[in-house]
Amino acid sequence: MTEIDAIIDAARKAATKSGTEPVLYRGSELLDRRFLRATTGSLSFDLMLGGGWPLNGVNEIIGNESSGKTSMALKTVAAQQAADPDYHTVWAAAEDFDFGWAAQLGVDASRMTFIMSNIMEEVYEACLEVMRKRATDCVIIDSLPALVPSWEDEKTMSEMTVGKGALLTNKFMRKTYTAAARSFITYERPLLCVVVNQWRDAIVQFGDPRTTPGGRGKNYTYLTRVEATRDEWLKDKDTQVGQVIKCRAIKNKTAPPRRTGQVDFYFEDANGHYAGDYDTIREVYDLALLHNIIERHGAWFHFGTDKWNGKDAVWKAMGTDQSLVDALDIRVRTEVLGQSPPSSSTTPSSPARKRSIPRA
Repeated sequence: MTEIDAIIDAARKAATKSGTEPVLYRGSELLDRRFLRATTGSLSFDLMLGGGWPLNGVNEIIGNESSGKTSMALKTVAAQQAADPDYHTVWAAAEDFDFGWAAQLGVDASRMTFIMSNIMEEVYEACLEVMRKRATDCVIIDSLPALVPSWEDEKTMSEMTVGKGALLTNKFMRKTYTAAARSFITYERPLLCVVVNQWRDAIVQFGDPRTTPGGRGKNYTYLTRVEATRDEWLKDKDTQVGQVIKCRAIKNKTAPPRRTGQVDFYFEDANGHYAGDYDTIREVYDLALLHNIIERHGAWFHFGTDKWNGKDAVWKAMGTDQSLVDALDIRVRTEVLGQSPPSSSTTPSSPARKRSIPRA
């Protein structure tokens, strides 16, 4: 027995005697530590992140108002629920929760637990409790800027409370390291955690003139930080019926950073889409064409033994054949990532809806 083996064995005996978990492990004992992932509900966003949201850590969605942050979080929940009937989410509704809009995006609120408070300590303690006890599959905080420290809530408007929220937030983020961590040697229920945040102006002379509430320390904890922006409006004649949500991974500890993705998102019924839909058919088509999975020869498009004359024919075939969309999705992921999709990779916006044909 080597000296390190003796140290490991002694540490384990001491841990067993005290009823705690050991901290020293041989590499041969560890599980495959590649990150488990959960789909965003969008192929483009999954590719941007390296395969989807990494699990067992905290992720952040940042953006200006009306950039699609909460909708992205809801679409993530909807995608998991569509793939797993037992999937459970804890949602910290610091900004209230629109049940009608959530249902429009495909979310079943009856399979969720809500933290109906915007008191920072209450929300953080509740989140840590369900994380530690492996009581849920997903924790989403919407949103961090809406949380108020209790002592700020108790103070008058003229009393200063600067920095208290950042102090609590950084403490919470440090605690998530152990609360969201999972065993190195046995399988445990994985956890998806997403925090929604919003840009604020920073007083700087150089660099990015933006910052986010909660202090800078929290940024070191995040596995990913995704910036969401509205790239352009989608219109039906002169009416705005949706927007292109463009995202950029400004931090990614699990895949190459600074990658981007975008998807058409509809908030009105228009152009063959329902309100709350991602245009997944156009998204999969564009990416399959980009990576030569759908091959174009003049006016003809080929995929395997299938061929179509014109892109409208391709879209029509995809709109009536979900297996074709799934096959293209898997081929794109394999080509770009070298891996199969997460368990909830390709799901419609709502199980009851028919697939729609994208706009021209």
